[in-house]
Amino acid sequence: MERIIEADLQRLKTETLTAFHMAQAAVDKAVRSVFERDPALADAVMTGDAAIDVLECALDAEILRMLALYQPVASDLRAIVGCMRCVGDIERIGDQAVNIAERGLILLELDAVPPPPKLEELAEATRDFLANTALCFSNLDMVMAKRLCEESDEILELNVAILKEMTEIIRDAARPVERAVQISFIAHGLKRVCDQCTNIAESVVFTREGACSRHRCD
Repeated sequence: MERIIEADLQRLKTETLTAFHMAQAAVDKAVRSVFERDPALADAVMTGDAAIDVLECALDAEILRMLALYQPVASDLRAIVGCMRCVGDIERIGDQAVNIAERGLILLELDAVPPPPKLEELAEATRDFLANTALCFSNLDMVMAKRLCEESDEILELNVAILKEMTEIIRDAARPVERAVQISFIAHGLKRVCDQCTNIAESVVFTREGACSRHRCD
């Protein structure tokens, strides 16, 4: 029985990581659709979201099966519950990718103007956040988990800076308000992706130490 649960736990972790990589790819395509003004990439994100949703449902069912079959305790229970927490955050990352892609399509209806540099900086930071979150989850890396929690403040500062910049544009009626609104939504979507990554990092802390670090990263 012990060997069976170990195999199931490894498969659950692998499939959860697969779902994460799907969401990660969706965010990358969504961001590229904005910066490259590519409607095909945006459409691919919106079409592909269904696959992430299907995998989320399958993982939920598998988690319930394992809880009922093995009635796990201690580290096995934490591993399963940790994956359960991550799955919900992963699905929401996919949803944010769709939101960003939709805003990119709206921007396509406006004149082509280079995005603000801070949005490019936020997009790159989000890519790094996603890559580091994958490593954090895969290796149950406590150092990386705490680093992600700490760096979430920097993401928030970038998001706030973009919102302030867009607010100044909105105040000037001679400048395109619609573009500022959509960029604000895109920036918020990227920030929310990083929020979900932080949640996954906190789940890694829970899995390794059995400690709840939600809302606190110490």
